[in-house]
Amino acid sequence: MILVIAEKPVLARAIADALPGSTQTKDACIYKGDYVITWLFGHVLTLKEPADYDEEYKQWDIKNLPIYFPDWETKISTDTGGGNISKAQRVHQIGKLLKQADTVIHAGDPDDEGQLLVDEVLRWHKYKGKVMRLDTANTTLAAMKKALNNMTDNKQHENYGWSAYARSVADFMVGINLTELFSCKNHVLLTVGRVQTPTLGLVVNRDMQIEGHIKQTYYDITCNVGIDGKSVLARYVPNKDDTSLVDGHIVSKPDAERICKSLEGQTLNNIVITKKTVREPPPLPFNLVKLQTYCSGHFGYSPQQVLDITQSLREKYKAITYNRSDCQYLSEEHYKEAPGVIKSVIQNIKFSPKGLDTSIKSKCFDSSKISAHFAIIPTDEIVDISSFTEQERNVYLAICKYYLAQFFPPAVKEQTKLKAELGNGAAIEAVSTVIQSPGYRSIFKDAKKDTASVLSNIQSGTYSGKVSDFTATEKETRPPSRYTKASLNEDMTCISKYVTDERIKKLLLSKDEGKEGEKGSIGTSATRSGIIENLVKRGFLAEQGKTLISTPLGRELYRILPDEFKKADLTAEWWEYQEEIREGKKTYSQLTESVLDAIKAVIRNKDSYPMVNTDVIPRKGNKNIVGKCPRCGGDVIESKTNFYCSNWKEKECKFAIWKKSKLTLFSKTNFTAATVKKLLDGKAVKMKNLVSKSGKTFEAQVKLKDNSNNPYGAEFELIFK
Repeated sequence: MILVIAEKPVLARAIADALPGSTQTKDACIYKGDYVITWLFGHVLTLKEPADYDEEYKQWDIKNLPIYFPDWETKISTDTGGGNISKAQRVHQIGKLLKQADTVIHAGDPDDEGQLLVDEVLRWHKYKGKVMRLDTANTTLAAMKKALNNMTDNKQHENYGWSAYARSVADFMVGINLTELFSCKNHVLLTVGRVQTPTLGLVVNRDMQIEGHIKQTYYDITCNVGIDGKSVLARYVPNKDDTSLVDGHIVSKPDAERICKSLEGQTLNNIVITKKTVREPPPLPFNLVKLQTYCSGHFGYSPQQVLDITQSLREKYKAITYNRSDCQYLSEEHYKEAPGVIKSVIQNIKFSPKGLDTSIKSKCFDSSKISAHFAIIPTDEIVDISSFTEQERNVYLAICKYYLAQFFPPAVKEQTKLKAELGNGAAIEAVSTVIQSPGYRSIFKDAKKDTASVLSNIQSGTYSGKVSDFTATEKETRPPSRYTKASLNEDMTCISKYVTDERIKKLLLSKDEGKEGEKGSIGTSATRSGIIENLVKRGFLAEQGKTLISTPLGRELYRILPDEFKKADLTAEWWEYQEEIREGKKTYSQLTESVLDAIKAVIRNKDSYPMVNTDVIPRKGNKNIVGKCPRCGGDVIESKTNFYCSNWKEKECKFAIWKKSKLTLFSKTNFTAATVKKLLDGKAVKMKNLVSKSGKTFEAQVKLKDNSNNPYGAEFELIFK
């Protein structure tokens, strides 16, 4: 028996279609001849939590840091998985199938993560048999048949999986250690992550730019050019080397007035008119980020909504291809399959666009530009779109439109330019564009309009003409726009443009070499929207209408963190390590150990990092969060009568300190929020009017010494000096 383990159901079906024989489906597997084809649902295994190794780690305590295990183990994910089978059931099922298998075909995506997904399952079951690697970059029928005949030994690819494992462990280490450190230090949950934190930084820095923006007045100069009996509106373009300009603008009103006065009424003998034909190709089909941006602008959907909608379109209706793609290109095989797909799409949308021509081959059909995925396009599945929700229908139609556009000719435009050199490096210029043939634009009713003027009616050549009606219009510089979820999502694909360190910028760009949709990125198409949503849920970002703004807590978190853990540099430096792991020059532990050293340095210097301003610490309703529970790590909240753990219901945590304690020791004193904050921070607090068993009062240093076996309240120790 040959067992095929695919990364996802759609890939399993593509492999099954490429194999000979009749198909039988049972127990959520596909049987075909000697082949049994099964599939995963993302990672079916996950890294163990620290508490899985030792119960002591359930309670957050700086003294337990750093948390590190030389070989970080995995456990079966508790996620539901897909369809009628859970991830746990799938892992156990694969274990049984492996005992019967003579050969295993590894059919993960052809990238680091895809390699790890299947490798970790084989390691979990300690499988030592023959494993072949299938190239799954192109899932079209002909390409898949070819790939099945050209498989390689999986051992040649295992380092790619170890590279992904190293990155996942390093991510986990940063998350658990720095989150616990800064949360305990500041008595508020402050999550830290390799991707989350620089994403937060994008918004914080943008907000600071906006709030620190000083308006600069400048002047735009326009005039009319009389030429060939027509009056053309043109603009004055200053010499770019003019030292009086500020960011290319004329900022002096007297200078602007002087220019207008000096040119008014002049006749120019060197007005040059040129024309050229511009062929504008259709936009490429969508990848996930481009689709999220489009749907945000047209329908107001958030990136996470679009991810969920496309997941439904793919899994529930099988109406579109893989939705978490970072690629906008298609293969030569996709071009061959296009007539069948187009026929189904036309039947589904009940519309056949005039001018559609399947013999046209746009630039998107380029197999060399396909990475692990290809563009998001409709499938040849017949679906009833009237049964879709409005959101599903809108997204599906957008995907169809961008796919069908590939079979239309380019839009043809005639661009006419006017230019008159003024002899001092400055010039008078104007442009007019007229669409001669709409091409693909005929199905893009919302396409950006081109500006046409009487200039287009003037033939090419050199003319004389009088310039008049010079006007200097006062304008003001504007700050950059606030982020939206969609624009933040898009900027995560090219964060390198904000990096000033040339080495880091180069590494980030090298990381994405060959990925057309990524240019020095952080995160992945599958994770970015979730990261943004979590920043909002955790109170670090807030939504203001359609825009995002950093909260006071988010700004404070970004301010207090060490530079090496809040910039995109981590992604770049780790990628450099990962490259050497892929090449077999380094082991995965060399990356994790280097991260451990960096974490240890932060812990050693913890007292040197500033504290969060307590004014920004959020309250739950009207209740003050005073610290972290020593038993479960939950928020300790102040109520009218006590300080209690917020996990009292969810985790049945009974930790509490009563303001008016029932203990004789504290019968003549009260616990205040300031006192409890110090106690939760592990500090001893001097308290007066303590009562001994004999009824006498005294004072002593009191320290929290909680006993998790005590079902209620808290325990203390006294220190006498």
